Amino acid sequence: MIDSLKEKIEKSFLFRPNKNQLRDLERLIFEIIRRENCSLDGIISYLKTNSDSEKYNGRNKFFALKNALIRRRFPLTAEKEKIDTKRIFLNQIQQPLKDNYTVHEDFKPSKIFVEKEVKNSYLVRNFSRKFPDIKIEEINLYSDYLNTSRFHISRLKEPIVFLVKEKWDFLKPCPCTKVHLSCGYWVLNLGFGCPFDCSYCFLQCYANFPGIVLPANIEDFFTEFDTLEKKLKKPIRIGTGEFCDSLALDEITEYSTKLIPYFKDKNVFFELKTKSNKISNLLKITPAKNIVISWSLNPLSIIEREEIATASLKERLDAARKIQQKGYNIAFHFDPIFYSDAWQQIYTQTISDLYSQLTPPFAWISLGTLRSNRRLKTINELRFPKSNIFYGELFVGEDKKLRYPSFLRRKIYENMVKWIKAYDRQSPVYLCMENKDMWSILQKSSSMEIEKYLLQI
Repeated sequence: MIDSLKEKIEKSFLFRPNKNQLRDLERLIFEIIRRENCSLDGIISYLKTNSDSEKYNGRNKFFALKNALIRRRFPLTAEKEKIDTKRIFLNQIQQPLKDNYTVHEDFKPSKIFVEKEVKNSYLVRNFSRKFPDIKIEEINLYSDYLNTSRFHISRLKEPIVFLVKEKWDFLKPCPCTKVHLSCGYWVLNLGFGCPFDCSYCFLQCYANFPGIVLPANIEDFFTEFDTLEKKLKKPIRIGTGEFCDSLALDEITEYSTKLIPYFKDKNVFFELKTKSNKISNLLKITPAKNIVISWSLNPLSIIEREEIATASLKERLDAARKIQQKGYNIAFHFDPIFYSDAWQQIYTQTISDLYSQLTPPFAWISLGTLRSNRRLKTINELRFPKSNIFYGELFVGEDKKLRYPSFLRRKIYENMVKWIKAYDRQSPVYLCMENKDMWSILQKSSSMEIEKYLLQI
């Protein structure tokens, strides 16, 4: 598009943009075309009547064109406030990957590597039994593979499995974003990577290897928690769903059959969070009130477009109903929530579907809007060329992440809370990675207050 754009700008506005100016204009026009499904000629016509560019010369003509494009690119924000251009992230346009690995609903490893120290573990036996035709290759250390194998983002979802002995990163507080209120959550780091492929997944920014890492020494996690438990002065919420899906591979790993019996007598609420319907092991286990099984929810159209290979909305709700009938506590996470012209219609329908099939109260319901570091926008364009989620009204926030502006997040949260409370005034509703001002929607002003609210103490 850039050659055609340069020619049209020079001809239409008698202005020759330099390389950086042309890149900014091209990016804004590219995103407007993606948002509106319009044409370059249509945007040029818009600029002729809305930029007042004829009043300016040189560099000022560029700013007139750019500001007109910004107003069209961010129409809701332009109506509400003066847009700080420093908060607009205009990255270079990316050509989609030609050889990006595509995930499949039925997960099957292409390779299995096992560290020597855990070669006799139950996890190795489980993978051998499930995939007898896949050779298991022994390595000294997982890091050896990383040091000898070149990685490219196109290989991110290649289904390589590493069975390892975790030695360091067992437990930690959830790393809540700076200047935002924490909910006091703790993370049991039971693996890294996922057989699903969500277009907004933050792991895409941090992975430097393909596939999935699974610890085989789960007993060491329990030893680590035994030490932490002695220091606890109050209950905590803890879960495994930050760096992996808690249940997507549970029929192979059988982690739940070890985690639930261990945590059921602890002074915690232990959560397994998923986008799957892999509940066969859970149905064999006697539930306990402090064990919470939760599902991330989004409207069907978003699941189909942005959450590749995950269970459908119906499958998630069907699984949740069976789990609730079994006697488990259940919870739900609307996170991330995506804003669009149709967002009210599709989210009210999703909430209606939830409450038509499940009986409150639930352990909790979380709400969080789309947020990411800036690099994820670039990766999304490389790996998900049909995704439009980063062409919403996203700006660089005070935590340096791309976020909807505060007025739009407030609108989303106020409506979501209202829609949920219309069905359910008992389940605790909380915000994920939000600031004190946004928490005023729920009349909470400190992390301690939020923790007590969620633990119902």
